Amino acid sequence: MHYFTADLHLAHPKLAGLRGFGTVADHDAAVLAALSELDPATDTLWVLGDICSGGVGSMASALEQLSTLAVPMHLVTGNHDPVHPMHRKAQRHFPAYTEVFATVQQMARTKVGDTGVLMSHFPYSGTPDRFSREEFEQWQLRNFGQWLIHGHTHSAERRSGIRSLCVSLEAWDLRPASAEDVVAEMSC
Repeated sequence: MHYFTADLHLAHPKLAGLRGFGTVADHDAAVLAALSELDPATDTLWVLGDICSGGVGSMASALEQLSTLAVPMHLVTGNHDPVHPMHRKAQRHFPAYTEVFATVQQMARTKVGDTGVLMSHFPYSGTPDRFSREEFEQWQLRNFGQWLIHGHTHSAERRSGIRSLCVSLEAWDLRPASAEDVVAEMSC
């Protein structure tokens, strides 16, 4: 079963506080506990960006924590990931990420149920987003009608558009969304 999540923000004090945790350690333990429940024999996890707060120290901590998970993982990079191509010399971080993730890419495609979906960290171009900045526009996909699964917005709302879903932890009670969850949301 495919699972989807975004905006883990491990080792990120500000996000830990915003999510109601007293310490970064408590936040990270809660996020990892939900991911640890996935079965490595049958499940695959897609992380749609922002594993950390953006610094190299935070990146190293997040990668170290994620390396303890047995489930196969794929990363679609986000703006807080030093490996995202929006950052100069992003390629120097690629080997560290590929030690933890089976694939590292800017966007991806897969099937959920019988439906082909795109995956990106960012919502479709033109989607209302409180974190929207001009520098992100060149990394956003245009909406040509295909379903998009994304993160970035930290919205509690799962639907970000007619054919787009947010899998930020805030929308899914700090747990990953299963393919069944996504199909159910797409059917609404």
